[in-house]
Amino acid sequence: MATTPEQLGKAMQDTPFDVEALMSAVTLAAQAASQKRSPVKTGTLRRSLTTRVEAKGLRGFVGTNIRYAPFVHNGTKFMQSRPFIAEGIADARPTIAKLLAEAGN
Repeated sequence: MATTPEQLGKAMQDTPFDVEALMSAVTLAAQAASQKRSPVKTGTLRRSLTTRVEAKGLRGFVGTNIRYAPFVHNGTKFMQSRPFIAEGIADARPTIAKLLAEAGN
């Protein structure tokens, strides 16, 4: 049975654990993995990665405010893409699954 994000969000609002703390842990795991994947010339891009949790813990974001980050991540006609955030999130999936499993217990 497929669960929509809205159904999952509703179910998580009715849980006894701290959803915001869980989402913070999830986004920090994704941030750490993304920083490891980030290309480094001066280190500014790697250091600029941050997290944000919204909607009482139901939404989490990993990102940066560096202007050139989208060009590095998505590539240009002159440069191959280096999707460090997407790959970092994929690398963090086992850690995220472990955090969710621990919260479910």
